Amino acid sequence: MGASRSSRLLIAGIGILAVLVGSGCTGRPASNSVVWTKAWSDTFAGPAGSPPDARYWEYDRGVGVFGTGEVETMTSAPTNVHLDGQGDLDITPLDSGSAWTSARIQTKNNKFVAPAGGEMMVTASIKQPDPAAGLGYWPGFWMLGNGVWPAHGEVDILEDVNALGSNSGTLHCGNLTQRNPDGTFGPCHESDGQSSGLRTCSGCESGYHTYSVIMDRRNEADQQIRWYLDGKEYFSVSESKVGTAAWAEAVDHGFSIILDVAIGGSYPNVQCGCKTPTSQTSPGATMSAQYVSVYTTMG
Repeated sequence: MGASRSSRLLIAGIGILAVLVGSGCTGRPASNSVVWTKAWSDTFAGPAGSPPDARYWEYDRGVGVFGTGEVETMTSAPTNVHLDGQGDLDITPLDSGSAWTSARIQTKNNKFVAPAGGEMMVTASIKQPDPAAGLGYWPGFWMLGNGVWPAHGEVDILEDVNALGSNSGTLHCGNLTQRNPDGTFGPCHESDGQSSGLRTCSGCESGYHTYSVIMDRRNEADQQIRWYLDGKEYFSVSESKVGTAAWAEAVDHGFSIILDVAIGGSYPNVQCGCKTPTSQTSPGATMSAQYVSVYTTMG
């Protein structure tokens, strides 16, 4: 019999912190001087079929209200979002034949913030939807500032599209009035954002992997955001790249955390050069999360 749910979380938590600290990925020397304090966590414990913990999460409902061209209606139905009774949260898009439904949940606490002079790590263990799902699937684990998009910030920790078995990390910031020579807008080059682009994520649709972001405010003159997959850094954006004013507006405040699976929309469509979903897109592929945790460290 496998390890208990609490044991799995403890082992995973120790593992991600050990890799980040021991490898020097936090930007500090590999030593015991880095002390991460858990600020918040949800382990998705509860009976099978029950909703996510109402103390922490609320539902974002609706269709076509998120500005990304998605086609699904986000619901609170247990068929779309529920605990599996084994320590996982499942989000499952479904197709009734005439309309798609899915779910998007957002933390009620929008005050997850990197302390001045310190760091914040937001991390989750997630299994992406089955690769047979097809065109149009758009799973996400991300953070959103409370205000006008993109000026008040969006930090995408996990995004994949079209069941590609990939992952991208992105910072959205700035305004949509400053047009750049390449046709994008603002210092984050919207609507694409400052992004790693889609990168191969081997095994991310067949097993759980750890997706993390560290917001680093230790160097007040040049703050930084770093993205990690299974404890290995693969992308970063610094304040100097987007400018002090845009950075402060987008980053130096609290965020809420979001988990969702969209269907269709701008990102899947641009990636495939087609209109998603198609008649071949399969409903019922699930994104599962074992936990979401927030850690902070002081400078």
